[in-house]
Amino acid sequence: MINQVLLTELMRQLGADGVQTQEQQRQHFNHDVFQQSPHMPDAVLVPATVAQLAAAVGSVTAAGCAVVPRGGGMSYTGGYLPERAGFVTVDMRRLNRVLEVNLEDMYVTVEAGCTWADLYAALDGTGYGTPYWGPLSGLLATVGGALSQNSIFFGAGQHGSAAESVIGLGVVLADGSLLATGAGSRKNGTPFSRWGGPDLTGIFVGDCGALGIKATATLRLIPRATDLGYASFGFDTIEQMTAAQTDLTRRGLPTECFGVDDYKIRNSSQMGNKLVSGAKTLLDVASSGKSLFDGVRNAAKVALSARSLADYAYSIHLTVEGDNAAVVQERMAQITAVAKQHGGTLMEGAIPKVLRARPFVPLRSVLGFDGQRWVPVHAVLPLSKAMAAVQATERFFAERRELMERHQIVYSPLTSNFYNAFLLEPCFYWYDEILPLHVEVLGEELTRPWRGRPANPEGRAAVYQMRRELAELYAQMGGINFQIGRTYAYVDSLSAPAGEAVQGLKRLFDPRGLMNPGSLGL
Repeated sequence: MINQVLLTELMRQLGADGVQTQEQQRQHFNHDVFQQSPHMPDAVLVPATVAQLAAAVGSVTAAGCAVVPRGGGMSYTGGYLPERAGFVTVDMRRLNRVLEVNLEDMYVTVEAGCTWADLYAALDGTGYGTPYWGPLSGLLATVGGALSQNSIFFGAGQHGSAAESVIGLGVVLADGSLLATGAGSRKNGTPFSRWGGPDLTGIFVGDCGALGIKATATLRLIPRATDLGYASFGFDTIEQMTAAQTDLTRRGLPTECFGVDDYKIRNSSQMGNKLVSGAKTLLDVASSGKSLFDGVRNAAKVALSARSLADYAYSIHLTVEGDNAAVVQERMAQITAVAKQHGGTLMEGAIPKVLRARPFVPLRSVLGFDGQRWVPVHAVLPLSKAMAAVQATERFFAERRELMERHQIVYSPLTSNFYNAFLLEPCFYWYDEILPLHVEVLGEELTRPWRGRPANPEGRAAVYQMRRELAELYAQMGGINFQIGRTYAYVDSLSAPAGEAVQGLKRLFDPRGLMNPGSLGL
């Protein structure tokens, strides 16, 4: 437990507003998107500089108290919810500055609490961007959080996940020391390269904060594409959709490509008609055209085409980038031929067009259309196993239809790809109480009709059980995971030499086991 001596020292280091100890403040940090923890942090630390972060971490661990980092809070795997008492939570969101935009050496350095939306805005007008440039939750999700959890979406189809855009980190270790990785770790060095010796950067990417707290991150810059193309394709079966996605991935054609079922199209304000026909969205689509006429024409197509997407059981939505219109047209022609070969029907690319016009919007999809609770489970699989995993998932839910009907649980799949892999993400929707994080993300007005909804522990338990069983099924198929947190097996799934190596890293960087204990199964 934190004591008064330590509190006094932390207030000296962070200032009175940098240490939150009131119960209401601490309760805000004992839940994520899916679950509430019985354990509240003893205090919430809100550092404003890297020096403050390092000093505070060193003081906390010297007193024998655990440290848990939290970024934008979008975890649904218990990433910042320890299964023990006696810890402090570090809220990283005040460490949100863009420190350097270096167009000559083609990198950008940010503090780890910087959101992807703020990074995107900082690079606007430069002609450059990071290869991977954020998840759908980028309005709240931080760069440090995405690197800790790893993630995909914008740019991932050709450039890979967040892990493959980072070239250097500044990491605060459990004792409060600051470790630089990449070329920036050299004496008199600059962070222009990830290499130059063993890849220390990679050790801390995807670690879910178990090895250290990311304080700064340097990412590569590449020229932004000058021309874009969009398309959607409707399919009758999930097998057709999966075959098209994996084929397109092997050919390296889309910059983003994701698939959904008609439930999401009909009911999700994140992807469906409410978003597509909203006045602000149409204005953004119009302004994204090369001319006023092109913009108005694009917006009209969006409004008209969105109504027909729900006519198909499944659909994929993709964006293509190129250096000129001819390249985009050629790629689109190849994509159309591949999709049609697998039974796809070409439609106006309304959804990807809107997502590019407004890439970071409030994450409406954290609840269902009627305020249902939402939680996904996922696996990242080699392309050769995508079809088998999809079919196994369909059988899994068919065998549990009675259980799902009893608890009013709906299953809705989401698929996505990056350059050599396939992400399968079954999503669960069910009626249950609304958590404070949902109100924080969506606002008081939108969530007001659902805030009095009673708890549904039986339905939640059924979701938890199916989620665990699916995770085990995917692990048996060789799947791996992003956002491992405390939900997916990691250490136990490793071979003996790999497991000992990871445990050795934990002992090296966190010998007392005080850095986000329990994360990754460590």
